[in-house]
Amino acid sequence: MTATLEPTTSAKAAKAGTAPTPADVIRKAKEAGVQMVDVRFTDLPGTWQHFSLPLKELTEAVFAEGVGFDGSSIRGFQAINESDMLLLPDPASAFVDPCLQVPTLALTCDVVDPVTGQPYSRDPRYVARKAEQYLIKTGIATTAYYGPEAEFYIFNSVRFDQNAHEGYYHIDSEEGIWNSGSNGTPNLGHRPRHKEGYFPVPPVDKLQDLRSKIVLAMLAAGVDVEVHHHEVGTAGQTEIDMRFQTLTRMADQLLMYKYIVKNVCAQNGYTATFMPKPLFGDNGSGMHVHMSLWQGDTTWRAGTSAG
Repeated sequence: MTATLEPTTSAKAAKAGTAPTPADVIRKAKEAGVQMVDVRFTDLPGTWQHFSLPLKELTEAVFAEGVGFDGSSIRGFQAINESDMLLLPDPASAFVDPCLQVPTLALTCDVVDPVTGQPYSRDPRYVARKAEQYLIKTGIATTAYYGPEAEFYIFNSVRFDQNAHEGYYHIDSEEGIWNSGSNGTPNLGHRPRHKEGYFPVPPVDKLQDLRSKIVLAMLAAGVDVEVHHHEVGTAGQTEIDMRFQTLTRMADQLLMYKYIVKNVCAQNGYTATFMPKPLFGDNGSGMHVHMSLWQGDTTWRAGTSAG
């Protein structure tokens, strides 16, 4: 049987008056001119899923009673005979989506079994919350903070296929060193060579403004960003670093991060990928994670893992 969780950190904060209540979220959404509400959750492999409601359907009762969805259509979730599931929006997760033209409020949700009312065991957000509470129970620390450095590539074109008569992938980038001899339009050069993409200024770094647009969208969504820069790889390898957060909140933010990166790039005629090794013979993209354990206001252990 699934154990009942203590209130989440955001729920405790809301009770103390430091985080928004459902009424606050609805009021601020109306003040911001929001027209749609996007409810989001994470499937078992770790991909964000969503569906949308008109703002008039978002009532305070939704935060307590949830919104139904078909769990059998989500990878790794329910069988067809037990498909009904509920999403409970977290009011502390609310933000106005910076990537959509129609003003849309985004809410990250917990997945709940409608029969038992218990958190769903295969909800990654529930797993993260359990891990945070287990840490407290061990007495090792009261809080763990995480600061991932997620690297990714920004390309101009990605083509791939596997069919009856061919199999291929083709990646292209205006910034790729392989385009140093291309013709057809004036070739202005200024491209980072293999392994030389770390910190060159424009015009070698052709993505400064695009990265800044991504960062501004993240800040608008409530993600605290510390720095952005070009990474080692040619052809647009990039890093944007968020300020550390607790596990569940940072997991939410990393999904926001990937969503914003991909959408801002698409809106500007680029495509972004978090694949670990999209280019042969050049740097792959990793995700270093800085971690620290705290007892109250005192840190006693910190480290970095490379992934």
